[in-house]
Amino acid sequence: MHSMHHGLQQGADALISVMIVDDSMTVRHYLEQILQDEYRIRSCRDGVEALEAYGEERPEICVLDMNMPRMGGLEVIRHVRREFRDQDLFILVLTSEDSLEQKSEALHQGANDYLVKPFDTLELLARVRVAERQVRLTRSLRKAYGTIYREIEEIARLQRRLLPTASPHHPGITVQSLYLPSSQASGDYFDYFSLPDGGLRLVMADVSGHGAKAAFIMSMVRTMIRFSGTPGQSLAGLVELLNEQLLRFTGEDGDFVTLFIADIRPDLSSLEYINAGHVPGMVLRQGTAPEQLPANIPALGVFPCAGHPKTVELAGETVLFFFTDGCYEWEVGPGEIFGLERFLERAATFVARPDCVLDDLFSGLGCSSAPRLNDDVSALRVGLRGPGPR
Repeated sequence: MHSMHHGLQQGADALISVMIVDDSMTVRHYLEQILQDEYRIRSCRDGVEALEAYGEERPEICVLDMNMPRMGGLEVIRHVRREFRDQDLFILVLTSEDSLEQKSEALHQGANDYLVKPFDTLELLARVRVAERQVRLTRSLRKAYGTIYREIEEIARLQRRLLPTASPHHPGITVQSLYLPSSQASGDYFDYFSLPDGGLRLVMADVSGHGAKAAFIMSMVRTMIRFSGTPGQSLAGLVELLNEQLLRFTGEDGDFVTLFIADIRPDLSSLEYINAGHVPGMVLRQGTAPEQLPANIPALGVFPCAGHPKTVELAGETVLFFFTDGCYEWEVGPGEIFGLERFLERAATFVARPDCVLDDLFSGLGCSSAPRLNDDVSALRVGLRGPGPR
């Protein structure tokens, strides 16, 4: 008799593992004889043995008797489906009790098929082969999913490499970043880089949706921001170019991008920005209330619009803070979202601290443990040591 070995079920053409569970030695031996030439077999005398064997070797088909000592078939089904959370195991129930109530209960608990003893051998083999086709389909789907997962993981790896990690080469500027994708590939994008005049351009963007498509649109946005037009292209011209290209390539699909983009002057005296449908940025100055920088044009990729930069005066020690909506769109409790208003209040206090470490953002918000995130999280803290008050 063949025995099952953990992990052998990965190959699409490998023998399928079958666990026979019946308190009758006669039935077990008979099933072994008719199945062992085509399947790897493990036999168990009752439900207790079955769960032990299942935990060790994870079969793919289970031929299961209902009425057994110690633990019956219904309890085995409940354990597999609820405790082990295995929806792939094909469970073929064999029982001598031709009861509509028992059949309904077994199928309700998670059995895939039901056959009454005494059974015809050809019918049993036919039903096992139905189970085999299901198992091979599941293997193929798992293999395909694994390929897709690895490809998306590679996209995510490349995506992380596109994000800046070091502070810019400017004596008065320090930058911290936080990036927590909710899935392998992210629709968030942040960036900062020096301009030809010695200033600094800051970018925080959020592409609608998640996954590979959002990551692709994000990479397109980054390419246009980094390489389109002339070096140091005006904010208005760049935003209008971005909107035009997004309308052309993604507008029909309903995808859009929210964007906060800003230029800091070389002497750190002022900041010019455009907020295209993004959450507000914050300017934190010593001794004054936080200043919010709300959206002044719609999100990009929705309809044609012109960019309208605004200017903010900066002086002395100043902190700029930019983020995506994933920073506050997570549940505090059932049905309760942390929310933007609470986030702005607590983040302003935390981010303004001289010893702020952005990696500790959620503990700084008062969380005892990391929240369960439903969206990508990105944030930038930009510390400025600019000219004093004029």
